[in-house]
Amino acid sequence: MTPMIHTKQLDLDTSGNFSVVNITEQVRAFVQSTGVTHGQVLVFYRHTTGALLIGEHEAGIIADLQAFFERVVPVDHPYFHHLRAVDFNGHAHVRSALLTVTVNIPVMNGNLMLGTYQEILVIDDQTDPAPRYVIVQMVGE
Repeated sequence: MTPMIHTKQLDLDTSGNFSVVNITEQVRAFVQSTGVTHGQVLVFYRHTTGALLIGEHEAGIIADLQAFFERVVPVDHPYFHHLRAVDFNGHAHVRSALLTVTVNIPVMNGNLMLGTYQEILVIDDQTDPAPRYVIVQMVGE
C-alpha cells in the first residue's frame, strides 16, 4: 500500500518574549481528520527565533524553562547579531539553536502516541508579537 501524505499549516499569533503555545489539540485534530491510522506526524516550526518542545504545559515548568534560558542565554547580552543594527533578537536565535524546530510523533490507531503529560509546545522568543507558522505533515496508511 502506498503511504498517504497530508500537510497543513497552522497559523499562530504569539506575543513573543518566550510565549508558549500548546498546539497539541490542533495537531491531534489534524491527524484524526486525515483518516490515517498508522504512521508518524512531523511538526515543523518555520522560524529561527523559536522552537518546538515536547513537554508539559504547566506554568511552573514554563517559568523554570524561561529562567534557565535567561541564565544561560540572557536577553540583554551583547550578541554579535546586534551589530547589524537590524534587530536585537540574538538571544532568540541562540535559544532556538539549543532546542529544535522539528518533532516527529508516532501515530497508532489514529492517535498521537504522546505520554500522559507530553504536549506539543511552540516557544516563540522573538522580541515582538508576530504571526508564526507551523507545518504539520501526516505520513502513513
